[in-house]
Amino acid sequence: MPVPPVDPRATQRAALRRAVLNLVIGIVLLDAVAMTVYYFAGIEHAPTRTRWIFVIGWSVVTALLAGVLLRRVRKVRFENRG
Repeated sequence: MPVPPVDPRATQRAALRRAVLNLVIGIVLLDAVAMTVYYFAGIEHAPTRTRWIFVIGWSVVTALLAGVLLRRVRKVRFENRG
């Protein structure tokens, strides 16, 4: 019976898949929470300045979260390089 070849990068690929999945899930959850707050807190009908402050804050938090999670993806991706 032939033995299937062992992929030496299988564990790295699995870790990379997990890191990317965490990135996607993190951004989706953040957006879901932000949209829920936006509509249920009545920000949708708030003055223009309040809406802009909320959207700018949401954008900054999204950028920070994406930066942190992308750093984890890069760490996993370049883990075995010199």
